Amino acid sequence: MVLLYSIHFKSIGKGVVFGRMSQIKGANYIEIGDYCRFGNNLRLEAIERYGTSTFSPNIKFGKNVVINQNFHCTCASSIEIGDGTSITANCGVFDIIHPYEDVSVNPRCSEIRSKQIRIGKDCLIGMNSVLLPGTELGNHCVVGANSTVLGSFPDYCVVAGSPAKIIKQYDLDKKEWITL
Repeated sequence: MVLLYSIHFKSIGKGVVFGRMSQIKGANYIEIGDYCRFGNNLRLEAIERYGTSTFSPNIKFGKNVVINQNFHCTCASSIEIGDGTSITANCGVFDIIHPYEDVSVNPRCSEIRSKQIRIGKDCLIGMNSVLLPGTELGNHCVVGANSTVLGSFPDYCVVAGSPAKIIKQYDLDKKEWITL
């Protein structure tokens, strides 16, 4: 357990635990709810300036969020992770891209674009998955391991693949899973 007393978050709840080797940039743009747990090798980056652009990032973790080891999150706009959501090992959530439009510029050095990400309550993000700018997951969604997620997905669905697609969805009226 690592206690980060010297970092001044926008807000941080009670009972929050960080693993070893946490790298946090722009903590004043990060809100963390009660009883969140972060695994080893956490990397959170709230980007307020990149190249010639300025941003107003906001990263928000709800209550009881569990983030496993080797999580990387970069935000220049808004990333919201709902209450009770779990993100397994080796995942990334990025609301930025380097569009690589000018081939004379190294893509890493090109300006960035940002589009908010929202992950609903009680979701499970499978190992080695990446969520890209503009992704919206409803409540109670599962992302299969090794998925690349982009787009909007409704409540109570399972998405998987690269690019991720809905593979099954829970029908609340029939009270059963429908395979798509």
